Amino acid sequence: MNLVQRAININTQPRPEWAQIAGESGDAGRLILGYALPLALLPFVGTLLGGLIFAGALGFTFVLVTAALSLAVGLGILFLMGIIAGALAPSFDGRNTNNAALKLLVYASTPVWLAGFIGGFIPILGLLVVLAGYGYAAYLMYLGSMTVLGIPQQKAVGYTAVVIIIWFLLGAIVTGLVVTAVAVAIVGGAAMGGGMMYR
Repeated sequence: MNLVQRAININTQPRPEWAQIAGESGDAGRLILGYALPLALLPFVGTLLGGLIFAGALGFTFVLVTAALSLAVGLGILFLMGIIAGALAPSFDGRNTNNAALKLLVYASTPVWLAGFIGGFIPILGLLVVLAGYGYAAYLMYLGSMTVLGIPQQKAVGYTAVVIIIWFLLGAIVTGLVVTAVAVAIVGGAAMGGGMMYR
């Protein structure tokens, strides 16, 4: 199934789509490079477009560096969360066969990337839209955990909550602190270098 059709189906008819996903290959390269990366570029592009209009005092270079680092770190965290979610599955009577947890995380992230494009392009709606994206992603993960990982319904809410909390903390710490610090250092270093050229 092509990327666009999968993105539409997982958002509009998740139950039958998860059933199909459960039987598919869990090749990590195909999941990350073939699906996650193209969709993760949406928030990147949205942020750049928003940066062209609303760059502010730090300028477009800061927006570009931050968006690029967020893209790379976000995909890294996604892959790491696939490992963590898979390790947690047996504790909730689930199974992580054929990279099932990575499939769950990648496809459940679809609304987050779509919301990220809108939130990046229109900063005034950013937080609200992104929160809505994460909320729907949590619902998709709840549904998918039962179908893809075989987690019993009575434990699916708990599993989803634990995974989302860990994911949020990782994202907040790594993306929020590290990415911003590196971006400031890069932009600040470039500005200092440019200033020295004119001395």
